[in-house]
Amino acid sequence: MNLKKIFIVITALLTALYADANITLPHIMASRMVLQQKTLCTLWGTADPMEEVTVKASWDVEEKTTADNSGNWSVKIQTPIAGGPYFIDFIGKNHIRLSNILIGEVWIASGTTNMEIPLAGWPPHDVIKDSREIIDGCTEDDIRITIIQQKASFNKEDDNNCWWYPCAPQGANNISAQAYLFAKKLHEELKIPIGIIQICWTGSYTECWADIEALKMIPSLKNQIADFERCLPLQNHLTDWIRSHKKINLAPGQQPFNGVDFFDKEVCRLSFDDSRWKTMKLPSYMDNSDGLGPFDGVVWFRKWVSIPSDWLDKKIILSLGPVDDMDVTYVNGEKIGETLEDGKWNFERKYEIPSSVLRGSDLLIAVRVIDGGNGGGICGVKESMCIYPDGEQDKAVSIAGDWKYLPTAEFYKETYYSYDYKKLEFYNRPNVSVSLNMKTISALYNSMIYPVFKYTTAGIIFSQGETNVGRAEEYMKLFPAMVANWRETAENPDLKFYYSQMPPNGLQDDSQFMREAQRRCQALIPNSGMVPLMDLGSFSSYNALDKKAVAARFAAWALNDLYNKPQETMGPEFVSMTIMKNQIQLSFSHTGGGLVCKGGKLTGFEVMDSKGSVYDAEAEIVGDKIVVTAPAECKTPKNVRYAYKSWVEKPSLFNKDGFPASSFSTEKKFTEK
Repeated sequence: MNLKKIFIVITALLTALYADANITLPHIMASRMVLQQKTLCTLWGTADPMEEVTVKASWDVEEKTTADNSGNWSVKIQTPIAGGPYFIDFIGKNHIRLSNILIGEVWIASGTTNMEIPLAGWPPHDVIKDSREIIDGCTEDDIRITIIQQKASFNKEDDNNCWWYPCAPQGANNISAQAYLFAKKLHEELKIPIGIIQICWTGSYTECWADIEALKMIPSLKNQIADFERCLPLQNHLTDWIRSHKKINLAPGQQPFNGVDFFDKEVCRLSFDDSRWKTMKLPSYMDNSDGLGPFDGVVWFRKWVSIPSDWLDKKIILSLGPVDDMDVTYVNGEKIGETLEDGKWNFERKYEIPSSVLRGSDLLIAVRVIDGGNGGGICGVKESMCIYPDGEQDKAVSIAGDWKYLPTAEFYKETYYSYDYKKLEFYNRPNVSVSLNMKTISALYNSMIYPVFKYTTAGIIFSQGETNVGRAEEYMKLFPAMVANWRETAENPDLKFYYSQMPPNGLQDDSQFMREAQRRCQALIPNSGMVPLMDLGSFSSYNALDKKAVAARFAAWALNDLYNKPQETMGPEFVSMTIMKNQIQLSFSHTGGGLVCKGGKLTGFEVMDSKGSVYDAEAEIVGDKIVVTAPAECKTPKNVRYAYKSWVEKPSLFNKDGFPASSFSTEKKFTEK
């Protein structure tokens, strides 16, 4: 699942504004941005080679620099205490002014599904707790967020589309719930402006977020790295091929799907010849193994179906299920419905077929799908793809199965390129064997991390891990390497890094090993802190949907470490054990004033013997420790495990500050068994 972002409008406006400019700025440096207070903030851009650039800030700071031979320049300016609004002038052969700038605390919020899921949630299954109340309360002009565009690249990018905007109910639906509520908590506590840089992509692996050079120290990634490097020239050839096609010119402010000729008049006709089109089984995401691979843009689907003749005098419903992202749907050459709003990628499409469209029992359905990134297609379940008389869904005729398809336009680097449908041009598209998407090694580092990490921040909050389940031992090398790589890119080796442990769920087997790897990574990553989510999981979702609780736990780390507000930061953390015959005594840090049992009895404790056999065990709190008693059949107790299952419905161990203990194993050497 993923939220889609279309940035073409902003890109067009900025291109028009700076088309003749010598000084240019990356998108993240823009009016309404928030800069980190009381520090040397990096500002950068391009100009003519050797051009002198003057940067003047309205808080009475001025710096000068000279662009290098390639036209790149950067300066560091001292920022004042939190406040604003201010403006900054960039003066060279041209003059750019950025206005309405605030000074405060700036954080990066990154990761996958648990960080990306927006305040509006992903209905109907993933609904944020108190969503409507939270959205209606988004009225803080001095909490500002910029969302980095989701895109993948084989090469390091110099820029990425984004824009800064203040929080308001009308624009809050698509903001990361976790990031916004973290910012809101800091704002309430600190009473100063807060800036959030949102860098998320659901479904991505940890290795997608790190530089290829940083990953070469991990032997298990050797083959992926070799494939990546082999495909670099192939990808460059593909880029040249795409750009050799006709651009679809859009007027400033025009949506990339509104009023543009995508060959609707021809392709939707009954007499149109699609005999040379390829076939795809629907429902399906277009980027699956039988589909298009890494492709964003416009794809036509066509299918003939037959309905019973006695339906022709009834009101008939066409159900496609969800369409990712947008669609225009025709029956017998007549448009019967469309969904062109952004953010409707997981909404069911049900359109009435007017009786005037019916010409007999045979119907031609033609659907123009527009995908703006990540997945795409007619992608629900088979049962959702059907035709039926209104009120008689039990008589539905399935339309799932083989559909003819042809892409007619590709959305590539914020531009649409048109493919001739008569010549079937898309089928000549060069093949790159490594798919370029959110699962491509290093591809998200290149396009989403590298372009913006010069921006000075206080720290990072991060949620990820679900996609690396099954590779927990590797993760203990990979995750610290990614964090070190990010700090090196930010030129800040001490940058604060707080991450959430993945919550329990009923969708993945053996996810407890990933949680244990994440727990142990605290000792491997300096200046880090982990947020346990043992009590916030869902059997039917990867997401912890009480985002207020999650955000408060992230904020506890920041408030304690950076903002002089001492408090507990996490739940009881296993430190050591003492074995006494059939009992094992466990000691903890982060007890928050004492250990607490919820539910009346400690549950979820197991004892492992010297042969690796595991037994359920009784446990009780004794002072500031826990004593675990092995059953009689366990003759040689050696280790203890707590809540060591993929799904844990009701964890029992907390501290008095209300933080849950992480699941844990006392084994010295981590094993994924």
